Order: sequence, then structure tokens, then C-alpha cells
Amino acid sequence: METKIIFDLRKFKLLKEDANDLIKFGADLKQMLYYMFAPSGVSYAKFYLKGDSKDMNLFLGAVGAEKRYMDAFLKHGLNDPGVLNSRYALERAVARFELETGIKWPLK
Repeated sequence: METKIIFDLRKFKLLKEDANDLIKFGADLKQMLYYMFAPSGVSYAKFYLKGDSKDMNLFLGAVGAEKRYMDAFLKHGLNDPGVLNSRYALERAVARFELETGIKWPLK
């Protein structure tokens, strides 16, 4: 059975103070990252993103930065300078996402 996960950024902007929504957002995001790193043959989920184009681009930038950081970490370990640069890029992407959308990034 295929899983369908919807990230509705408009909803998260409206309900950003609700802890349950933040927990669900974090769980869905964690699952999305899991599928990005899953070995081939693993059944996958379909992810849908709703919101205005600026918010969606900020979200995708932060998710991409998370993936690049994890890729670098898994390949080189924590002490590599490239991994630290990926970490700083991730922090900047997350800060920009939070500042411009008002939505707290759940993975910290």
C-alpha cells in the first residue's frame, strides 16, 4: 500500500503554535528523509506540497540542505570541513525558512 503525505504550509502557518501539528510536521518530514535515503526496493510514499510558491521554495531549500548535510555526514564523518560547510548551509536554510514563513523547523 502506498502512503500519501501532504505538507500544507498554509495550514502550518495558521496553526504554528499547536504542538501536535509541529510533531506531525516533524514526523512527516523525518519519513520523507527516510525515503530519500532508503535502499532501492523499499516501498515509498508520495509526498505533496501545498502553499504559495515562495514558501514551497524555502521548504524545498531546507529539505535539500538537510539531505546534502546527511549525505556529506554519511560519506565523510563529522570532522570533515565539507560536512561543517554543509551544516552551516543547513542552518542558514532553516533560519531563512523560519524567518520568512513563521513556521518552526521541526528537525534540530
